[in-house]
Amino acid sequence: TSSSFTVGSNASTGASGEDYIAYLFATVPGVSKVGSYTGNNVSKTIDCGFSSGARFVLIKKINAGGNWYLFDSERGIVSGNDPFLYANETDAQYTSFDLIDPDSSGFALPSTGDLNSNNDTYIFLAIA
Repeated sequence: TSSSFTVGSNASTGASGEDYIAYLFATVPGVSKVGSYTGNNVSKTIDCGFSSGARFVLIKKINAGGNWYLFDSERGIVSGNDPFLYANETDAQYTSFDLIDPDSSGFALPSTGDLNSNNDTYIFLAIA
């Protein structure tokens, strides 16, 4: 609901006596967009309703295992190779891949790369 959520009793999310943190996000028009898309190996634009593009993007494949990809304008969201972090790892940033491109309405995905694989489903958080 808008005021609570349930995680159940699975040991990974609801074991008795353990501490947990939940990060919850919501779409605020013009400020943030929470959504999903299906990859298609064809360049695609994710329209977030922004007027100056996304300054922060977090993406995760949900139909198979994978990392949380974190991009921000401080590192650079550019046409070409983009510096990014795996939010779930402690590695230094990666700089050798073109996984995301700028777009004034949100962000764009090149036709190839880990974030636009055919028939894979992804969730994202974008902040203007």
